Amino acid sequence: MEEGPKVVTVASTRGPLLISADLHGNLADFERLVEVFLASDARGEQPMWISAGDWVHGPPDGGDRRNATDRFGEPLYAYRDETPAILEALFALMDRFGDRVLSICGNHEHAHIGGRRTHKFHGDEAAHLEARLSPATVTELRRRFASWPVVIRIASCGIAVTHGAPIPAGVADFERTRYRHTEGATNDVLNSAMVRYGFSRGQDVELLARLSEPGCPLSVLVHGHDREEEGFVPTGPSALLLCTSFGARRTRKSYLWLDRAQRYPSIAALRDGFELRRLWPETGA
Repeated sequence: MEEGPKVVTVASTRGPLLISADLHGNLADFERLVEVFLASDARGEQPMWISAGDWVHGPPDGGDRRNATDRFGEPLYAYRDETPAILEALFALMDRFGDRVLSICGNHEHAHIGGRRTHKFHGDEAAHLEARLSPATVTELRRRFASWPVVIRIASCGIAVTHGAPIPAGVADFERTRYRHTEGATNDVLNSAMVRYGFSRGQDVELLARLSEPGCPLSVLVHGHDREEEGFVPTGPSALLLCTSFGARRTRKSYLWLDRAQRYPSIAALRDGFELRRLWPETGA
């Protein structure tokens, strides 16, 4: 199985940029994001969509056995897992729009191509999903996931996108990682990018410095992987956890809408209600 580059750099500066994270099989949220993206495209804006990964693996049909609720007592995961429908539509979008629809490989995708098996809702979520798919579809999703990177840099915006919270490492360190090889020193880099939830003091700043290069200075890191009822939260002086779907209250689910011609010097430049937007309109708590 051929793997793609682990760091991808976006050089284009025209049009808006949609950044989302962690859908975990929520078809309604996926369709809303598609609506936002396609509406922009219909206006001739040439939008780009970048995901922080974890499209796959949702709650069982009987609901979340942990009965997780938000601070108002409302269930957080009361939806049906429709990962197969999401993947079919996502792959079609990627084929249609090429490098204008990109995704990080999250730890739940990694579970299908040599990573640690995940068990949020099932004992082996990768096996559970693959049992629902045809052999040809399984082969295709593995091929796709292996081609996805670990880091995406948007040079003009000064923003890097990851899934988890990687330890400080440079481009060469990420490029040496392999999805199907878990031994060796570079494994720490890959594992941290997949499963770490936050940064120790100063690690986000150091990571951005090490990922920066001439022509690609980075000042903000956006990641997913964790849950946040309010939709987003700083996880370091230069890092922001984005919660678009999984683990956020419905009216607080958030995505980023950026201008690729603009540089964002700090997370303070990502303003609530402007760059940070709600997936669904406010209708209550």
